[in-house]
Amino acid sequence: MPTKKIIIFVFIVFASFSQLVWAKTNNNKSELTVEADESLEWFEKEKYYLAKGNVILKKDGVTLKANIIKADYIYENGENILKKIFAEDKVVLTKENTKATGQYMTYNFNDKIAKISGPFQTFSSPSGYVESTKKIIFDDVNNKAEAEGNVKIILSNKTIIYADDVKANFDPTNKSLKKAVAKGNVIIENKEKERKSKADLGLYNANNEIIQLTGNVVIINQKSKLSGSKGITNLRTGISNIVGDEKNKKRVKGTFSTTKKQKKGD
Repeated sequence: MPTKKIIIFVFIVFASFSQLVWAKTNNNKSELTVEADESLEWFEKEKYYLAKGNVILKKDGVTLKANIIKADYIYENGENILKKIFAEDKVVLTKENTKATGQYMTYNFNDKIAKISGPFQTFSSPSGYVESTKKIIFDDVNNKAEAEGNVKIILSNKTIIYADDVKANFDPTNKSLKKAVAKGNVIIENKEKERKSKADLGLYNANNEIIQLTGNVVIINQKSKLSGSKGITNLRTGISNIVGDEKNKKRVKGTFSTTKKQKKGD
């Protein structure tokens, strides 16, 4: 079953995304620099910049690269204040040791929402790696993060999490994890430790430190296998239970295999 350390790693991976974008910037009036191979246009009446051809945009320690970048702004107190960034085609967003890639990227300075979308996008940091085939979103105002579409998360402890959709909610004051939900074809796997959990839904609640797996639950620990309708792990006690569905007459099943010690000369 997953451990508290795994859940914390998931939080760190998503929390790192907010540090990569400009959501944490205290003053978005700082200097913006743009370079491009093909063109760099300023549409003063429409209030936006448009750059094409291997564009490199830099602001507040963040570097954004793409073939097309559009920046909307408003004129306020003698300054052009950025409102929204659009990037398209071979998007790469970096800050220090974090990196995000995709086909499309938008960032709204008012809503503080960053979204990377397309047929394949990734996010990597020292805490782990996330990939998806639909989108990766971080909402800094509402303290939410989401990855959707064949999500794969690789944590630094080599645990791999698969799901159709993963969502995380954070506390607004200290950014600690409140709840994490993984939906659809959930798999939590550590090949080195020969551990694997499968379910339709995985839910972690920080209030009681309990992880719940529901729907076609299978837990494999080395050569032992348990299956049932629900799996529960109490992170405070370290006790895991698997239960059946008495209403629908689905029983708990288990297969246990012992490893025999080899004799000398065998």
